[in-house]
Amino acid sequence: MIMDFFRKTNFQKVSTLNTDIHSHLIPAIDDGSKSIDESLAILNSMSRLGYKKIITTPHIIVDRYPNSTERVLRGLERLREAIDADNLDIELEVGAEYYMDEEFSRRLDIDDILTIGDEKYLLFETSYNLKPIVFEEIIYKMQVKGYRPILAHPERYRYISNPKDDFLKLKELGLLLQLDINSLGGHYGKSAKNHAKILIKLGIVDFLGSDVHNIKQVSFLEKIFGTKEYQDIFKSNNILNDTL
Repeated sequence: MIMDFFRKTNFQKVSTLNTDIHSHLIPAIDDGSKSIDESLAILNSMSRLGYKKIITTPHIIVDRYPNSTERVLRGLERLREAIDADNLDIELEVGAEYYMDEEFSRRLDIDDILTIGDEKYLLFETSYNLKPIVFEEIIYKMQVKGYRPILAHPERYRYISNPKDDFLKLKELGLLLQLDINSLGGHYGKSAKNHAKILIKLGIVDFLGSDVHNIKQVSFLEKIFGTKEYQDIFKSNNILNDTL
């Protein structure tokens, strides 16, 4: 019944991008999809929006979602098998969204890291309220290890107090910045929407992510694709999604 309902949804092919680099579709390992059926429903809908490749990125947070690399890869294989059985024409790869904590630093030390693409892109996030004391130290460690750090959804961090200067400082540290598309529609609040517009105007957005956790967010995503704000991203920013 779940799959039948979602397959009747009339999503239009409106995505400018072929590749998404941020979502939570491995079933039952974080706060995203709860089942194979739900993941397939979301993937079907994203395919209808025009996506051809999904690089899904489960949370790895030691206190909430202490997922091992092995567990993530097992989940990937199960979902790939379901995609094949469903005859869904979409490519699925996996990375992770690492929370900047002690466990992340430990995994960096032993190179137990799931990266994105051949360039060894590494997606990470921080606390929304407080900038980690070790922020610059961990960024340096990532870079020394040969990773190319991507900061997930910088527009959503409430510790950003002077957005223009703070965002430019992030770029000076060598970070790539990934904007959540749904921030443009106010899905994460007024502040995130305003900060997203500043990032776009500055021309420093490198990646766009759906950050989809459920089917409702796919519906919201579709509405954003038709807006001027979304189209303006590509006029002033070099978006790298489709290089992956």
